[in-house]
Amino acid sequence: MKNKKIRVGVIGGGIAGLTFVNFLQKNNNFEIEIFEKKKYKQNNLSGIQLSNNAIEVLKKLEFYQLNKKKYSIIKNINIVDYETNKIISELLLKNLNNKNKYICIDRNELINFLIKKISKTSFIHKEAVNIKNNAIVFSDHSSKQFDFIVVADGTFSKIRNKVCDKSVAHNSNMVAYKGIVRDTKNYNKQRINLYLGSKKHFVLYPINSLGDFSYTAVFASTILSGNKSYEIPVENTNHLLEISKDAHDDIKNILRSSKHVYRWPIYYHRQFFFGKENIFFIGDSAHAIVPFQAQGAAQAIEDAYCLALLFKNKIFSLNQFKNQRISRISMIASKSFNNLFIYHLSNVVLKKLRNLVIKIIINNKVFYNFILGKIYNYKFKD
Repeated sequence: MKNKKIRVGVIGGGIAGLTFVNFLQKNNNFEIEIFEKKKYKQNNLSGIQLSNNAIEVLKKLEFYQLNKKKYSIIKNINIVDYETNKIISELLLKNLNNKNKYICIDRNELINFLIKKISKTSFIHKEAVNIKNNAIVFSDHSSKQFDFIVVADGTFSKIRNKVCDKSVAHNSNMVAYKGIVRDTKNYNKQRINLYLGSKKHFVLYPINSLGDFSYTAVFASTILSGNKSYEIPVENTNHLLEISKDAHDDIKNILRSSKHVYRWPIYYHRQFFFGKENIFFIGDSAHAIVPFQAQGAAQAIEDAYCLALLFKNKIFSLNQFKNQRISRISMIASKSFNNLFIYHLSNVVLKKLRNLVIKIIINNKVFYNFILGKIYNYKFKD
């Protein structure tokens, strides 16, 4: 009995689940299986931003073994007026942490990197629909028993709906559009452009060193209320251009030339839920937040690393995991909602005041390290 391995079932093969497995798989005390309902295929390019705090964790998995052409190291963020294209201010990331650790990449590349590093873990394509008595129940009515279960199946987690009484994801009344602009030489491959508009914002960022860019356009809207899909294809971009009619011509040209456009409603969790008994929730299934700080993936990665460290030290306390994470998640969620208000201001006077404050903060290293450093310079104690 002394040599009996601890059985861990992981539901969800996204960034959170894969990161957790990567950190735990080489520990001989555990027997791990990960369940993902979808078979992986090379989907359309889809950008993702990995801020410094996420990169610090991924470096422990030898992230920089990736071909440098497959990601872009970001050196600065330009904050720009949505209508006039006038630069409000420029944030030099080296002044934030003295190193360039902010990465933009195709999400597929990150997923493939994490999958390839999983060697000892059983990777099973089955849909988990429930948990009963520490057993994962699958859509084919089969089940499997585990000592501990880690749930990482996203914002609209079916498992959370079964386990948690207050599990509803709330609509933020915002809609996001994401698209790709291929092989463009018109934009700096080491820069993010953040355009601030009235009740909308637009982010353009490189996803590799080859000239491919991704954009995310976020609008205040209820048109997708009740729809909970992240992959609603946009066959005709005329509607997107119509709601972007006050945008600068640069943004309109990006929208006209973009490929593989998708839209989705932005949902979030008002109540965080880290688990129950021997069931642990990580990533968006635990605490979906509005995406205004490039922290969705980053917090999933942090969760995964934190829980894996606890498991390695044979600490299986839900309360300890929650206590380590909840104050940080709460702080980031609060800042993200503040950004929603700040980014989408429509009053002319308030916008001018906002732009002035942004300039003051960004031109003062002490100020922006105090404000942003709490998020991006966070480090775990191993």
